[in-house]
Amino acid sequence: MAQQLFFTCPETTQRVFTGIQMDPTTLKAFWTRTLNIHCPGCGKVHDISVREAYVNSTLSNAYP
Repeated sequence: MAQQLFFTCPETTQRVFTGIQMDPTTLKAFWTRTLNIHCPGCGKVHDISVREAYVNSTLSNAYP
């Protein structure tokens, strides 16, 4: 099941959706890659390591 991939904007510290959905297998395969993401929060392009990103369900499940 694919999950939405988020990151934290280093400028605003807001949670931002990358526009990418990944299942666990794909996430594992891309773990060492870097994404270039245009951030709607600050308007800049960020180089975000996939391992710095997080999936929405993991974050939601962390806080009951």
